[in-house]
Amino acid sequence: MTKFHEEFWRGSLGEANHVFSTCLPKGELTILVEGQANSKVEPPSDTELESELRELIENGESLSTAVKLVTGRTSATRKTIYSLALREFGKQLETEDDLSRQQIFLERPASCKTVHVPVAQSFN
Repeated sequence: MTKFHEEFWRGSLGEANHVFSTCLPKGELTILVEGQANSKVEPPSDTELESELRELIENGESLSTAVKLVTGRTSATRKTIYSLALREFGKQLETEDDLSRQQIFLERPASCKTVHVPVAQSFN
């Protein structure tokens, strides 16, 4: 030991809290905290991802926003989640958009007229 009050102590943070709240250390204090051991995080299943996406979409989120939110919450890649979302909800959302457009068209007042404008031809 090179310092008069130098000592080595090992334990958990909870144990350190208990020990050092009853007996204050003298001199300098250096704390080393061990990081999380390397552990493989298992990505969520397609069923779990689909469930989260469905909940967000049913609550009014767009497909891209739902994908972004789920990506932030899980270890799955954005590409994986987005392809799942398109596979599971892409057609459903297209159908809903089409129905929405049809509803708007059907609710248009009779005073509105459809005007067809010819496309301009290219000039040589």
